[in-house]
Amino acid sequence: MLKRSLECYAEYEKDYPGFIEIVVNFENAILPTCPMCGSWHTAQVSPGIVSQSIHLLSATTKFKLNPNKPGSFYCNECDKYFTPMEWDENIWWHELINVDNCE
Repeated sequence: MLKRSLECYAEYEKDYPGFIEIVVNFENAILPTCPMCGSWHTAQVSPGIVSQSIHLLSATTKFKLNPNKPGSFYCNECDKYFTPMEWDENIWWHELINVDNCE
């Protein structure tokens, strides 16, 4: 879920070309449900902590920073990290969000 309208991030777009596209990709991503509570309100976890990642964190609830990366995903409802057993992030995730621009 967007935390603010995309127009609010126009300034970030100047410093990080493609930033708004990355936010839109996160917003359109279909993430797995939480195995603990069943919520769809989940986020992809990234260990990278750089300026662009911090701005991305401020833009969407589908992105979570944690340098220890205790799981591939985070549930915004029950506040737990998880990695689905069948999850293989190399199949599609990096292509979907163009993660090279985030870390």
